[in-house]
Amino acid sequence: MAGTVEELEARLDRGDWLLPGEVAKLLGIDRTTVIRAYLNPDPPKIRYRHRAGAGSYRECHPEDVRAELAKRRHVHGES
Repeated sequence: MAGTVEELEARLDRGDWLLPGEVAKLLGIDRTTVIRAYLNPDPPKIRYRHRAGAGSYRECHPEDVRAELAKRRHVHGES
């Protein structure tokens, strides 16, 4: 897992898929909140895929993560 928010944003810019814990760090929320509120609803608020290999970890779609990040950074009252 990348260390800083800046590194995670650079990975998003490259189109990398992120793990729920990495998404949580970017959004400033808990990992379980990402899973419960964004990945588990039907349909999910953030699209995901299962990583190949043992564990079947979920990876979050970079475009959806970017959109959620933009929503959190939007200043209300501005267009």
